Amino acid sequence: MNAYLLHDEEGSFLVDCGMWDPNADDGGFGELKAAVAETGHSLEDIKVLIITHAHIDHFGMAGRVVEEVGCELWMHQGARDQLAMYGDPDTVSEEMRAMLADHGASSDEIGELTAFEDWRPFVHSLSGATRWLKGDETFDAGGRTWAVTHTPGHDVAHICLWSAEDRILISGDTLLGSVTPHIDFRRGDDNPLGAYLASLATIEALEPALVLPGHGRPFEEGAERARVTARHHDRRLGAIVQVVRHEPHTASEITDEIFGDTLLNFQRRLAFGEALAHLAYLRLNGEVERFESEDEDKRFQYRKKSRRTKDDGDR
Repeated sequence: MNAYLLHDEEGSFLVDCGMWDPNADDGGFGELKAAVAETGHSLEDIKVLIITHAHIDHFGMAGRVVEEVGCELWMHQGARDQLAMYGDPDTVSEEMRAMLADHGASSDEIGELTAFEDWRPFVHSLSGATRWLKGDETFDAGGRTWAVTHTPGHDVAHICLWSAEDRILISGDTLLGSVTPHIDFRRGDDNPLGAYLASLATIEALEPALVLPGHGRPFEEGAERARVTARHHDRRLGAIVQVVRHEPHTASEITDEIFGDTLLNFQRRLAFGEALAHLAYLRLNGEVERFESEDEDKRFQYRKKSRRTKDDGDR
């Protein structure tokens, strides 16, 4: 996970901070402290910690940083729900088990697929923000003016930071250089893939000259990478339509068809969520419909209509 230090004479802004590691000395805090020191600055100089999104690899160390430094903590206001999920993993697991069962997962595998919902060991503490962001806020740091840009999809509370003057984007996990970020689905979600495609369109319109991602190396031509990522999801949508075109399938069967049936449990859990996110998008777009089969599984079938086009406003 990449963290970024935006420094000027008035103090530093740290963007993301890494995961709390229960198996490391002091949770790995010493590694973060050393990394900041290598920039020629000190962790004690940090006045604000900004979290792009509250997944454990970006947020888990936040409570320790705030405890040590006494800095402010900024997150998007939507992160409150994520923090609540960390605090109540039993309810999260129960809801996930029910959803997977409805969508064709076997009773034998449900326990394995829901074994990854308790992330508390990897979060130092559930620190709420001292400032809850909405998006469109601006602040000065590191000699630049940064705009907070809400980019939901990978996470409902995801934000990017945009420096318009030199077209630099700190993208978190919304835009990555060599892989596509996971788009998950949980019961009660509306259309996470639709939100993500809209976020990609926002980034494409910005035309970043340099992207500083949450993982991997910085890269140029952010608009083109946004287009490539959108096309990846469009191909996956088309592949799912082909799976259900002639015969209804459960989401579990669709997951096997699209991602293969030899995944490790954690990989299959992610693939299942991604398949459901794409199915939710297709349902809202009127391309597939869901019904309950005689065995009480929810199945998806093709609904005859013309494929969406760019003129329809969809990717």
